[in-house]
Amino acid sequence: LKPSWLKRFGCRLHCRSPHPCKTAPHTPPAMTESLQYRGMLSGHRGWVTSVTTTYEQSNVLVSGSRDKRVMIWEMTPDGESVGYARRLLTGHSEPVASVVLSSDGQFALSG
Repeated sequence: LKPSWLKRFGCRLHCRSPHPCKTAPHTPPAMTESLQYRGMLSGHRGWVTSVTTTYEQSNVLVSGSRDKRVMIWEMTPDGESVGYARRLLTGHSEPVASVVLSSDGQFALSG
């Protein structure tokens, strides 16, 4: 029995193999168990439009928002708070649509 969304949209949304679902039925890949909700970071005054981190420094997040600000966050290990804002960067004249970090985490680009 296929889920209703699969009946409606077909195999193209989740298949990585070239076969049609009718000849080789399977289930969509499961979400990894490594993702876990830890809480909410508060600081932006508008919708958050982008969040990024690096593999090497996964305890540091950078977020951009419609409030025209970029924030750098430090995630804390299992404690009372999830994390805190290390730095608030201002200067954009328009809402921040996207933020990215260099692979070494030394540079950020926003716009």
